[in-house]
Amino acid sequence: MPTATIDCSLTPDILSSPSDNLIFTPYGLTLLEIQGELNLPLEHPTGEPQSAEDAEYLSNFITVKDVYHAVKFGNLVFDAHDDKKVTLFIGKSQRLLGNVVKLQTPLAVMRIPTNRDEDDMDDEDDQKVKLVDIVKAKLIFKQRPLPIM
Repeated sequence: MPTATIDCSLTPDILSSPSDNLIFTPYGLTLLEIQGELNLPLEHPTGEPQSAEDAEYLSNFITVKDVYHAVKFGNLVFDAHDDKKVTLFIGKSQRLLGNVVKLQTPLAVMRIPTNRDEDDMDDEDDQKVKLVDIVKAKLIFKQRPLPIM
């Protein structure tokens, strides 16, 4: 069975500094749990916008390093008065009310090297699985979306 060494050298920094997280929230990197599904486009749209409405729609699509495509589907807002409450605004017409829940068992986010060529097997640092972040909380949205009036 193949094995890999896990590089945990960043663990003290990850645990002590929230600014080193992949996505900065008051809880660091978090999971998002919703009831139902998000209807998101499967492909990045091509072409130039024909109207202001098209331009606004296209602004929700992001390409990172000309490889990864992402869709901005909402705006996440943490309650200023109650740090356990969170609201997810989807578009201009819906909102989801949710709670922040601490995970019983934290999850590790790891970066696994993909270049497993036989020529590169000598470089042990390239073969290490790196611990990137630790997920300690999840955002749970149990109810149906509420309309925004």
